[in-house]
Amino acid sequence: MSALNGKFIVLDGIDGCGKGIQTKLLSDFFIQKGLSVINKKYPDYGKPIGDLIHNYLYKKLDLNLSAELLLYIADHIKDKEYLQNCLKNDKIIIADRYLTSTLVYQSLKGTPQEKILNLINLMEAPRPDLCILIKISAETSLARKIKEKGEKLDRHEENLEFQKSLAKIYEKMAIEKIYCDWEIIDGETSPQIVNEQIIKILYKKFNL
Repeated sequence: MSALNGKFIVLDGIDGCGKGIQTKLLSDFFIQKGLSVINKKYPDYGKPIGDLIHNYLYKKLDLNLSAELLLYIADHIKDKEYLQNCLKNDKIIIADRYLTSTLVYQSLKGTPQEKILNLINLMEAPRPDLCILIKISAETSLARKIKEKGEKLDRHEENLEFQKSLAKIYEKMAIEKIYCDWEIIDGETSPQIVNEQIIKILYKKFNL
């Protein structure tokens, strides 16, 4: 049995940091080693809660701060039993964002971080074994999202100052290891080099 069986790994960071491609590369790496992998992506678009979040992000829906926080937490908590069962059955979960993102975004918007943590703990959400912060600048974020989506950016992606503030909070959370264990890697390089950094961290963290 691999030392990674039954582990929950989150890839996180500001928009455009490369979470999606790294989720795929890491999944492929594990599958090639014969391990069972579950991928999750948040917000969970295409499902009722995820679609509400999509409408909010693209300014088709207005939410007050409390409703926004509860909506994002609900998007994760709906998968609580599923994630718990995956871990019990020795699956490797790789998540593109998780409650780590909710902590960062909602604390930036004004909800005290302790309040968010208390709510998350009250819901007994599965806690990641490791969150890897893929660090890029806000300028890189905006350039990558414009290249990917043109002018169709959501309310967070289009806001350079917001992304700058997000980057600072992400780094602070990672350094202080708030909510779970964190590691920081350089996301400004090529996807392959980023992937190599991630795998190196996993070998070290889990004594592979």
